[in-house]
Amino acid sequence: MANKRWTDQDVEDLRRRVEAGQGVRQIATELQRSQEATRARMQMLGLTKPRQFKAERAAPVEQPVLQGAEQ
Repeated sequence: MANKRWTDQDVEDLRRRVEAGQGVRQIATELQRSQEATRARMQMLGLTKPRQFKAERAAPVEQPVLQGAEQ
């Protein structure tokens, strides 16, 4: 896809689609844009939520006690 300029109409259409709950892939396809360009414009317009990163820690792994290592 060529680097097309975003018109006011494109931006309005993007806003409407995001509000309707469409996904990035669908929006990009229908607007004939790359997903990267669509995401970038959404971020620039404040239409995306910050990603939620899970800060899950794995349960501590118990170290096996080696036979004969105890004194």
